[in-house]
Amino acid sequence: MFSRKQIIILIILILVLAGSIFLYWQTYHYWPWQKDVKTGEPAATVSPEGASPQAKEPRDYVMEDVALRISEISPVEPVLGGKWYVLRYWFVDGSYNSFYVEYEDGHIMRKLLLTADLSQMPKISYSVNAVFEPGESDWTLKSGKDQQSSLPLILFEKDAKTGRWTQKN
Repeated sequence: MFSRKQIIILIILILVLAGSIFLYWQTYHYWPWQKDVKTGEPAATVSPEGASPQAKEPRDYVMEDVALRISEISPVEPVLGGKWYVLRYWFVDGSYNSFYVEYEDGHIMRKLLLTADLSQMPKISYSVNAVFEPGESDWTLKSGKDQQSSLPLILFEKDAKTGRWTQKN
C-alpha cells in the first residue's frame, strides 16, 4: 500500500505541522483556531471619564492602544512577513505618558521611548523620542535622545491568564 519512504515522509510532515502549531502558540499565546481570544479593546472605544471605581488608569489605555497600534508606531517594518507585538512596557515612575516599549516580530526585537499625548482622549497620539536595537549586553540607542534613562522605571508585562498588563516591580 504505502512504501516505507512515503510513511517516513508523512511522519516528518506531521511533525513539522505539529511543531509549527506549537511555535504559533508559544509566540501568540493562543492556538490558531481560537478566533474569540480577547486581545484588548482599542482605547478609542473607551474613555476613562465616568468609569466605575475599578476603572482603568490612563496608563492602561495607553498600553492597550500601543499594543494594538505598534505596527503603525514603529519606525521599522517587521521582517519575513512577521507582525509586531509588544512584550513589555517600562513607564517612568509617576508618569502615564512617558515610557519605553519593547516589542518583537518573532525574528528581531526593538525598543522605543515614547511620549503619549492624552489631551485628545479617547484618541491618543505618540511621539517617538528614541529608537533602540539590542546590543551586546543592553539596548543600543540608534536614533533620538534618551532623556529618561536615569529615572526610576515601572515594569509592566502581559499576564497570560488574565490577558491584562500587570506591574512586575
